[in-house]
Amino acid sequence: MCISSKDDTGFGVVSLDGLWDFAFLGDTDEQSALEHLPEQWRKTYVPSAFDASVETPGKRGMAMYRKTLIIPKGHPAELYFGALSIWSRVYLDGELLRENACGYEPLHIYVPEAKYERRELLVLVDNRFDFERVPMHEEHFDFYQYGGILREVKLRLLKAGDPWIKAIRVTPTDLYEAGKIHVDIDIAYTGTGQKLRWEYAFDNRASSALPEEAVEMDSTGAHMALLVPDPQTWSPDAPHLHQLDVLMRGENGKVVDRRSVRFGLRQVKAHGGKLWLNGEPLILKGVNRHEWHPNFGPCTPVAQMVSDVQLMKDMGCNFVRGSHYAQDQRFLDVCDELGMLVWEENLGWGQREFTLTCEKFINDHRQSLKAMVYESYNHPCVICWGFLNEAGSDAEYARPVFEDSVSVLRQIDPSRLITFASMYAFSDRYFDLVDFISINTYPGWYGCEDEPDPLSLIKPQIERISSSVDERGFAEKPLVISEIGVEGLYGWRDTHNDFFTEDFQARYLQAAIRSVLGNTRYSGIVLWHFSDVRTYGGGRSLMRPRAFNNKGVLDEYRRPKQAYETVKMCFSEGPIEPSRQ
Repeated sequence: MCISSKDDTGFGVVSLDGLWDFAFLGDTDEQSALEHLPEQWRKTYVPSAFDASVETPGKRGMAMYRKTLIIPKGHPAELYFGALSIWSRVYLDGELLRENACGYEPLHIYVPEAKYERRELLVLVDNRFDFERVPMHEEHFDFYQYGGILREVKLRLLKAGDPWIKAIRVTPTDLYEAGKIHVDIDIAYTGTGQKLRWEYAFDNRASSALPEEAVEMDSTGAHMALLVPDPQTWSPDAPHLHQLDVLMRGENGKVVDRRSVRFGLRQVKAHGGKLWLNGEPLILKGVNRHEWHPNFGPCTPVAQMVSDVQLMKDMGCNFVRGSHYAQDQRFLDVCDELGMLVWEENLGWGQREFTLTCEKFINDHRQSLKAMVYESYNHPCVICWGFLNEAGSDAEYARPVFEDSVSVLRQIDPSRLITFASMYAFSDRYFDLVDFISINTYPGWYGCEDEPDPLSLIKPQIERISSSVDERGFAEKPLVISEIGVEGLYGWRDTHNDFFTEDFQARYLQAAIRSVLGNTRYSGIVLWHFSDVRTYGGGRSLMRPRAFNNKGVLDEYRRPKQAYETVKMCFSEGPIEPSRQ
């Protein structure tokens, strides 16, 4: 792979996606892997999951990827990995650049300059569960956790001795409709610091120079207030996007870096027991979604992402929860352009005291939480941050992690809402920390073995939840059902219309949507799940037919179940009376 400059700055960005050398090493450790490099390599496509491949399906162990880079002598660079799973180490020319223990964390890795052009990149990944090494990943999670280079890889050429722009964050102000934004620019130096001058342009217009007094400089970078010409707000119905180009000049007036970002002008609020978008009341109608397809595992192509969002919109959805990890930037791009609101959350599923009090887990969780927010900051589709799905939020031992997570989010991004999905509607201790309350509940499914009419349990449970939340002093906080649903096996129809039939699932979701959206206390419902998804294997899968979580409104190949039309009717035209075929 050879990199070449793209403009007069000498900076170039290229994709490293494509065929890489690959070897599955199985039950070995990183020391042995590095000391005894494979004699036989095969080609594999990046990004992909090696345990979703034809040759190593379902295999757990160490794997190695290799790629030769040609980087001009004397040039440093930046490597970007969208996700390396589960545990990973990145080496260049035999030197360790980065170790990572969260399989969904986006990574930006600095590459020092060298006196030679030919550079060898080795990436070790291991998808085995090991609490001491990867405490953020545990085998009991209710979704299959894959290994490999799961998302796109890029390389950006830098110039030795010059500063460079690491990131740009655009924050709409309260005067967003007038186009007023605040811009933070993170700067890194590969040499000595120097006085900088700035130019900017919006939407491919002519650039303008910023006077020195209009830019606040500190140890992190530059900060400025700008005005977008001809501003248009972003919303699901009108997803208008703007582009900001930033140009950085050195003391001699020479361009040393330039970057572009897309953003949207919109504002999300929570007050008076309701959610608000751009000053209008917002009711969330959505689904949870895992990044998964049976042919690709967690590495779905962009065309599939587009199709998924189109299916959601056809159902009448305006919202998707990215469960239960940081989302692929390409999926967020699709949601930006098609107008789909997004809940993005950090990796987490059902952690309890042993995990939540582990120092390495706490540090890894905080690091990946920050990385998620910084990476997804400019996507207008993302209206809220979440973390730790169904963790032990009914217990005091969880307090340090929950308080720290909220503090980190508030510090980095005070413009978005914060929530977490709780399974403790009546005993959660941390509702006071969030902007809106999110409850996962499955009345009429789990724990209803002796109930002759499971559907009759739904509405009373929805009413008990809202009453309990209000009685505990949270009546001013918006309330959302963040998970609800039942399993329906595609094609399974039976005259008994019992559990696991398409008919029962359709009637259940109809009753759930009607109970929630018919109750003015609620600001939305997020169905579990968009499509069927592979979950854990082994003995635990005995509770999951096919080793899948089958609660999707569509099956894993996106074939609609009976529930699809029911949800579409309820979301688009209002709830209808349940009926039995």
